[in-house]
Amino acid sequence: MKCCKLLLLMLSLAFTTQADELQTVSPGDWQISVALGYGVLENPRAKTEDITTWVLPSWYYYGEDFYAENFTLGYSLFESDWLSLDIQGQLNEDGVFYEYDGIGKLLVADVLGFTPVRDTVRPGAKFKPESIKRKLSYMGGPSATWYTPAFDMTTALMYDVTGVHNGYEWQLCLKKAFAWSWGAAGIEAGGVYKSEELVTYYYGIRPKEFAGRVPRGGRMDASSNWYVKAVFNVPLTDSLTLVATAKHTWLGSEIRNSILIDQDDYFAGFIGISYGF
Repeated sequence: MKCCKLLLLMLSLAFTTQADELQTVSPGDWQISVALGYGVLENPRAKTEDITTWVLPSWYYYGEDFYAENFTLGYSLFESDWLSLDIQGQLNEDGVFYEYDGIGKLLVADVLGFTPVRDTVRPGAKFKPESIKRKLSYMGGPSATWYTPAFDMTTALMYDVTGVHNGYEWQLCLKKAFAWSWGAAGIEAGGVYKSEELVTYYYGIRPKEFAGRVPRGGRMDASSNWYVKAVFNVPLTDSLTLVATAKHTWLGSEIRNSILIDQDDYFAGFIGISYGF
């Protein structure tokens, strides 16, 4: 079960479903797909492994108002030619780096990782970044999208509805889709403001995790990540599609300065052949 969840998490991090960005759907539309290829999600945490996979399942369903895209659930409140308002739920990606450490070993023999921490840890300190655990959280809140001839702009305010850290995110992104007779593509750029509670939970240090005085008292400030994303789809047959995705995220300064982090950015991507049922 954890392996299946890992693959779906990688999919949601790397790209949105085709139904959202690259095609028009009607109420009652649904699809289950399985892609075979190679995918990687870099783990910016110190002394931890990147997550890799050869199989990437996905699904979507669109009802009259309710929709599901992998682990993203939504309910449409209002929709017009230029504006849509939704209530939406989605997984928080920060928790992925803690919940699924080492699962990549089950999929490939050689995985990347194990880089030294940036900060100096005093001799004798009991600090093992790879052993620190955090829970995966689920976020929910209002989302709005404005449709223009040039691009679509989406903003969402997502709160922790699982009570893991009681923080929130403010998301803002611009999207543009392109369609040709032989395929389709989508590009996206945006930022995610993460609250103090969220950043402290995932990137702060607890007293029991660090011998001696906890750096900076364990509390951290809010931080903003920035990213760019691209999706590329070429239908080969009625059921087979060539898919390629890439997402690059730049971590906010507060997160970069955490002793748990040894990278300033991370990459997620997948390329392969998808079969739709």
